[in-house]
Amino acid sequence: MNNTIRAGLLYDSVSRNTGDIAMGIAAGQLLSARGVEHTIIDPFGPSASSTTPMIVGGGELIRTTVDDFYDRFRPHGPHILNATGIWDSANDLDYLRDYAFVSARSSREAETLAPYADQVEVLPCSTTLMRSEHYQIPGLEEGEPVVGIHLVPHSLRLIDDLLTLINAIPYRKVFIPFTHYNGDEPFMRSLFDMSDAIVLPKLDPLELHSVLGQMRYTVVSSLHASIFSYSQNVPFVSIHQRKAEYYFRDRGLEGQLVRNNGEFQSALERAASGEMDFTDLIAADAARINAAYDRYTGLLGEGFPTQAAPNAAEQAQRTALYLEQADRVIADHDLALGAVEARRLATLGEMRDIYASHQRLEAVVAEQAEQIRRLEEALPTRISRKLGLIR
Repeated sequence: MNNTIRAGLLYDSVSRNTGDIAMGIAAGQLLSARGVEHTIIDPFGPSASSTTPMIVGGGELIRTTVDDFYDRFRPHGPHILNATGIWDSANDLDYLRDYAFVSARSSREAETLAPYADQVEVLPCSTTLMRSEHYQIPGLEEGEPVVGIHLVPHSLRLIDDLLTLINAIPYRKVFIPFTHYNGDEPFMRSLFDMSDAIVLPKLDPLELHSVLGQMRYTVVSSLHASIFSYSQNVPFVSIHQRKAEYYFRDRGLEGQLVRNNGEFQSALERAASGEMDFTDLIAADAARINAAYDRYTGLLGEGFPTQAAPNAAEQAQRTALYLEQADRVIADHDLALGAVEARRLATLGEMRDIYASHQRLEAVVAEQAEQIRRLEEALPTRISRKLGLIR
């Protein structure tokens, strides 16, 4: 009799997002450690009502309906919702009443699910326990302190002095392309001082995990770049995203999520101080994740969900998804460029105002100088008259 436990993993395995891919890797590592076989379920293929238990998530999967892509992560049946991100506006969640296990990755997101399940766990992202082999950073001397930088156009819209603040960091910098679909490598290369920096090539999630673990501290614009740093006890500064705020608020680290120059400088000082230590927080997260996966082994079955090959229409939807992602990236770049241009024009306006004021002051000074000259010319005559030397 074959008693092998098997798990189908249903998550966003098609969007080429480092965080999503890493979640699949981490879940696979945790399941393999428990002797559970697993397979990745193509979201464009499985039936929406599979009765074979699947692990759904993590990732920001539960959103508002109707969405041709994200509705695929709402299978009905005795499934496991694993550390998933939830939109505040998520609706039509009654199907969760049939789930064997329901969890969200933050307390705030769990509140959205609470009316639809008898019990909702708050479960840290599985990538907290992901393990990676050492990646040798090209050009990095052994023991050399370096700061990891990952920034995207969204960052410029929040932190006005970002370029100056990053360039002023007194350590050698490693620029880390993390959200490859976002065009972050050419974006960073075009903006920041690269004269004494390392710019990494496109790396896979395990290599990126290793890189972030080697940093003195990091400045990042991604939830999972933040988690990769935090879970390896590397202090971080994270450009604000609501999902990251929800996640790190549960750990008392919301102060490392920044929205303006002042918050950025304060968070950077804390990260650089050498006093931040996440050891106890990581241990607590690890205990919760391990307990959940131990429980999963008793909820999963001995078979994989049946997968149907995507048809032509579903393949077209996959292509449309990639195009939509590209459109969002272009729009985000345009917004960032617009914000930078607006600040440039505002600065030019301020400079013109300052120049005009300077010109007015120069005119006043010139007029006063002329008055002084006339007084000096008239002074000898006035003195002579006062002494009676001339009439």
